[in-house]
Amino acid sequence: MDRRTDDGLDRPSRLDGAGRLGMAEGELSEPPELTAFASDIQGCTPQYFDAQLNELQEHPEQMARGGVMIPTADEWPAVVVTLQSKTSQAIVVTGAKVSVLSTRHLPKQGVVVRASDCGGGMDDRAFDVDLRSNPVSLKPTVERTAQGKVIQSRDFPYKVSSNDPEYLVFNVKNVDRDVRFAITLAWVSEGEPGSTRLDNGGRGYRVMALPKSLPRYDKGEIFGRKKAP
Repeated sequence: MDRRTDDGLDRPSRLDGAGRLGMAEGELSEPPELTAFASDIQGCTPQYFDAQLNELQEHPEQMARGGVMIPTADEWPAVVVTLQSKTSQAIVVTGAKVSVLSTRHLPKQGVVVRASDCGGGMDDRAFDVDLRSNPVSLKPTVERTAQGKVIQSRDFPYKVSSNDPEYLVFNVKNVDRDVRFAITLAWVSEGEPGSTRLDNGGRGYRVMALPKSLPRYDKGEIFGRKKAP
């Protein structure tokens, strides 16, 4: 008998063979598996829209749906991940890997809309993702406060359970193309290794570098302008 893990792969069940006797006697149970949730990539950064200015003005719902996030020196998009076990028994999350699903040249048409009213802070479970490197670099975030103090985010491993979740933040700070990526988490439960893949429902998490040849507008500027006749 096989069991399906969160990464979508069939793995041999511990109940195969002689294990069926233990199941009949109530002595053997499946180890708990990791539950991971992440919404689409988010952040207070400029966004790319495959549209012209007048199209955004006439169809503001495109703005509401959001565009493609563009990291800057001061603000960057992030994937926020919630980790939890299905039982009170702890699972050890041992690491994470970022893999590139697709990469292409920056677009030559469209517009960039600047962000506004941004705020932020340091997450103590944060990691910096560098999509320019091969393989992709993933390191604990290091920041310097206004007082000159250096703060480094905590690295793996983490322990999670049903009543003790963890929240990880993957900051995409460096990218030089139009990229889609996925995150795979490695974990151990009752001595058995497992992995969980996060890929935004198969679409991947999409970010891009700033297309410097495209026009840029403030969000308020777009809706404050009169529509073209």
